[in-house]
Amino acid sequence: MVATGVLLGSLAPLTPHQAEAASAVPRAEWTTQNTEFVTRDASRLQLRGETFRASGANIYWLGLDENVGGVDYPTFFRIKDTLDSAHRAGITVVRSHMGTSTAQDDANTLALMPSLGEYDDDAFATIDFAVAYAGSLGIRLILPLTDEWEYYHGGHRDFTTPLGLESADFYTDPRAIDAYQDYVDHVVGRTNALTGVPYAEDPTIMAWELGNELEGMTLPWIDEQVAHVKQQAPSQLVAAGRRFDIDPDTLAAAALDIVDVHYYPPTAARVSADAATVTAAGKVYIAGEYASTAATPALLSPLAQDPAVSGMFAWSLFGHDDRAGLVPHDDGFTFHLPGGTPSEESRAEAIRQYARDIGVVLPALPLEAPLVTSVQRAQGISTITWRGTAGAAGYVVERQVTDQPWTTVTEEALGASAGTVTDIESPAGASYRVRALDGTGTTGPASDVVRPDGGDVLVDPVQDWRLSSAHDGVTVAADPDGGSVIATDGTSGSVAWQRVGLTRAEFQVDEPAAARVETSADGSTWVPAATVVTDEGSIVADGLAGDHVRVVLTGDAHLTRATLRSAAMDPTRAPGAFLLQAPLDETTGTTSTPDFAWTAAADAAYYRFALRDPKGTIVASAGGLTGTSYRPDVTLEPGTTYRWSVEAVNGVGTTTSVPTTASFSTRPLPTEALVVEDFEEYADEAALTSTYVRNTGGGAVTPTLGENPSTGSQAGQFAYDLAGPGYAGVVRTLAEPQDWWGYTGLSLSLRAPAGDDVTVQIVAGGSYFETTLAVEGEGWQQIDVPFGAFAPPAWAGDAVLDPSSVTQLAFYLGGDGAGELLVDDVVTTVDPAAVVPVDPGTPGTPGAPGGDAGPGAGPGSGAGGTVPVSGTGIVPTSATTASTGLAFTGSASTTALALAALVSVIAGAVALRAARRRRLTTTTTSVVERGEAS
Repeated sequence: MVATGVLLGSLAPLTPHQAEAASAVPRAEWTTQNTEFVTRDASRLQLRGETFRASGANIYWLGLDENVGGVDYPTFFRIKDTLDSAHRAGITVVRSHMGTSTAQDDANTLALMPSLGEYDDDAFATIDFAVAYAGSLGIRLILPLTDEWEYYHGGHRDFTTPLGLESADFYTDPRAIDAYQDYVDHVVGRTNALTGVPYAEDPTIMAWELGNELEGMTLPWIDEQVAHVKQQAPSQLVAAGRRFDIDPDTLAAAALDIVDVHYYPPTAARVSADAATVTAAGKVYIAGEYASTAATPALLSPLAQDPAVSGMFAWSLFGHDDRAGLVPHDDGFTFHLPGGTPSEESRAEAIRQYARDIGVVLPALPLEAPLVTSVQRAQGISTITWRGTAGAAGYVVERQVTDQPWTTVTEEALGASAGTVTDIESPAGASYRVRALDGTGTTGPASDVVRPDGGDVLVDPVQDWRLSSAHDGVTVAADPDGGSVIATDGTSGSVAWQRVGLTRAEFQVDEPAAARVETSADGSTWVPAATVVTDEGSIVADGLAGDHVRVVLTGDAHLTRATLRSAAMDPTRAPGAFLLQAPLDETTGTTSTPDFAWTAAADAAYYRFALRDPKGTIVASAGGLTGTSYRPDVTLEPGTTYRWSVEAVNGVGTTTSVPTTASFSTRPLPTEALVVEDFEEYADEAALTSTYVRNTGGGAVTPTLGENPSTGSQAGQFAYDLAGPGYAGVVRTLAEPQDWWGYTGLSLSLRAPAGDDVTVQIVAGGSYFETTLAVEGEGWQQIDVPFGAFAPPAWAGDAVLDPSSVTQLAFYLGGDGAGELLVDDVVTTVDPAAVVPVDPGTPGTPGAPGGDAGPGAGPGSGAGGTVPVSGTGIVPTSATTASTGLAFTGSASTTALALAALVSVIAGAVALRAARRRRLTTTTTSVVERGEAS
């Protein structure tokens, strides 16, 4: 049996910390499910005498965030929402950098330690809440205490630079060590202001990590810091690790509990091998970070069966924004639960299944209601915005007109990442609400109804001061439900808002008698506003005297929401004239689907877009577009003329663009292959080495010029050593971007040790894509790789391959030990539909057996079964037949004939196969299907 820490343990009440100001007084009693510590038994974790394995995630920003409006403390809602999402997915342990919060010379005044040795305990508010709320869910925490890297939350240089030391002195200089230990004492010695429980005595904190990815640790330093932490927190574990591989000093540190290794990307084989090494040394192993883009059953299923793996921690989890949608992050490894895109949904399910496989019982929790945060009416059309809720797989926005049934605003449910929708009908007198959907399509409770009454509505959940115009004597106090605004000193304080045309304000206050509403025309002179208290207990003020309103709180009153209504000006005419900008009418040679653009129309509320094929059939359309550009998710046919149009809409009418429609034509499929790399241009090995730059983060690679015996021409030769961390490889940045649009893939010849892998990586449209080729057999192989086999690598973000602008070509090696890779004749493959072979029996044609290779042919063209392309290099004739799944090599022309009978095609194919049998001495391979070897 595996203890999970989910829904286990009694709900033990915790005493509020009375020494704090009123901002720390909870509205409800804090409870925890973590009543016992996770312990270590040799190389295994234990909880209540049973093996404990973690389904983990990194939520690095819980103490100090960088992703919403710049560096600032995250709201209690964002912390709660993301931890709720993790809990629903079976996450039992969260690794967070919230214990890392340092700076130098007040460069970051929000840090726990803004300057060396100086502390701001107000910065503990979000950390206290995260620890307390995680405990209420049964989630455990691993908290790094510093960082190798100089990110916004600080790192170990904050303990050396102010002392005039080098960063490496962090591990050896007594002054730096003393400064670090002083910080550790301040963090580990903290008493949670919400729960009254010292951090060192809270089972929610499973482990303290000496630092994130520390690169310079020594055994004496590790031993000293582990002893120091354990002196402060004897019941908690201590972890340490570095990037990409196992730090041998962590294995030798006798008192260290956990060794943390990070993977970008991970493989099941490597994780299991590292886990075996760590556990053989008597330590607990965790993958403290792995690229969430690699979260698949292929990775996680075998690791769930490996008892040496005590935890897998995906990087990195985010939740909902306070206003709308999901919080974005741009490092390529962001994920949301249960997923904001199909790719994220797939990864989220793999993470949930891993949790199930290690024994976690996923909680069956009802959805909470979303919160409508605004209804903005522009040009007679209303746009509804809402704050999402944990566990939601989608949303339904509903509308009601007086005395009519509720109807949906959109024909289909919106996705989990949605947070805004435009009601293109916007009937007069409509009210709105939003419901969340779970993974089965079942709806949760509806949000509160918002009635705009023809105006704008702004809803402020007062988790921060983003929407208010002023606040005085108040703070956002944490409680188990999130947070609310109270008077800081327990006597009185106020929050003010300004909205042009303000007509009505409503405030949710738990004690209406302890609050009053005031109104002002200038924001300085305030007068009482007439108010009523609704049956639900809200305070409503109508007939406000100006554009300013404020609520004054006294005593222990808690404000949880402000709803402000202001007047909206509806249009009196249809939108003004506007122009179609790109692509312009009669544009030719279009490759990828265009970014359609048009000028703005005066008084437009939104735009409608349509794209039609030559028959007039709509192949793509969209409505409710509020911007002036749009790129539809549609694949265009080559050699085809399309027409596109846009209409501007508001509450009065519709205006068609000028011109009414515009046409553009896509480029026909290419009929000749493009030489990407044939290694003929390099005069010497120095030129090759300067072009193919070694990836310095991986093993050694030495480029030299070799020979392709099948053609007698030069080939790239790369001797490699796979020892050590990182990825051995070479990268060529193309002098000019290459346009691969319309081709089906790549063809290349290579030779490498059997059993090793060769990864071909390209950068197209600014995004990375790669495919891995397994080397089977000895000797040269010709390999055809369809573009469909390329995908973003695990460490990169999601992207769609657009081959119209390729800027980089790279080769990476995988396997064991040392070896040698030879590569030659990298060319694009032509769609067979665009090429009709020349009759191979015509003497003297470039591709005819026994004929002259013709002018401009590269070395070996006549005898090597290749033909010249664009007067440069050599192109294997398989470049015109890749889609068949057979990598034929022989002779064929890449010039399309105007007329060709089917019998000519068959004859050409037969001739190609005959030539292949006569001449080819290499093994032929296709990624999709292996052809018959000669």
